[in-house]
Amino acid sequence: MFVRRMRRISTLTLLCAGFSSLSCSSQGSDFPEVEGWTLTGEVLTYDADNLWEYINGAAELFVEFGVQTCRTADLASGDVTVTVDLYDMGTPLNAFGVYEREGPDEGIPLPGATSAAVSPPYQALLLKGSTYVKVNTFEGELTEAMGRTLLEAIARSLPGQPSLPSELELLPQSGKIAGTEGYKAEAYLGQADLRDCLYAEYAGEGEDSWEGFVVLPSAASSVWEALSGSWDSVEHGDVTVLFKEVPYRGLVGVVSTEEGVFGVSAAADQAELLARLDRFVP
Repeated sequence: MFVRRMRRISTLTLLCAGFSSLSCSSQGSDFPEVEGWTLTGEVLTYDADNLWEYINGAAELFVEFGVQTCRTADLASGDVTVTVDLYDMGTPLNAFGVYEREGPDEGIPLPGATSAAVSPPYQALLLKGSTYVKVNTFEGELTEAMGRTLLEAIARSLPGQPSLPSELELLPQSGKIAGTEGYKAEAYLGQADLRDCLYAEYAGEGEDSWEGFVVLPSAASSVWEALSGSWDSVEHGDVTVLFKEVPYRGLVGVVSTEEGVFGVSAAADQAELLARLDRFVP
């Protein structure tokens, strides 16, 4: 990470000087000012087209979730220098999706933030509104107290509300295990036709947990149409259930109702699949 950043700074400085068409920029006026920390060097800005120059193959995740820009700079305090990456993901849901993919299972409560995590001595993460923040130690060691203070200051400077995306309310509440919510923009459960899916773990009496999901309303009709052409179907009451055996995920099934497209996974057989759908679908 540290070697890559040094190489990135020197390379991008030359490229920006030599090619006016390259969509990178150096500007520091709008980067958060953090008390006790000094901005060192320039602020670099990337977009979806050239983010790979900064983080190589890791850029695919951010592009999948609609990254708009990444502003990055080094901040120093005493003998500690950190690299701060501010990812503008366009929407709170996209930012949440990335944070859930990269963040730990458990975070820390932080005033003014949706979610946050400090992993001494090398990293700290923050989610607020449409912004996902990554702090990586460049020199020295980041303590938990230092990381928490830094994240609090950054959170105060960011726009947006410190609340979870409103779209998560589309997930049925009955049986949902708190803190297991997530969002996958593409290829949910490894299925190319399943996109824009909100998901969470659900528990029933006397059985292991399983994953239920809801397709965002904006994508529901096109997802259902795509699945109708490739998945098996069975009539269940007054609805059609589309289902498929997915490797390592068991039997997965979806239904389309006036409220949206809902699905469940990890069923052992068709009877269990239909029973879970009966409990899951509002």
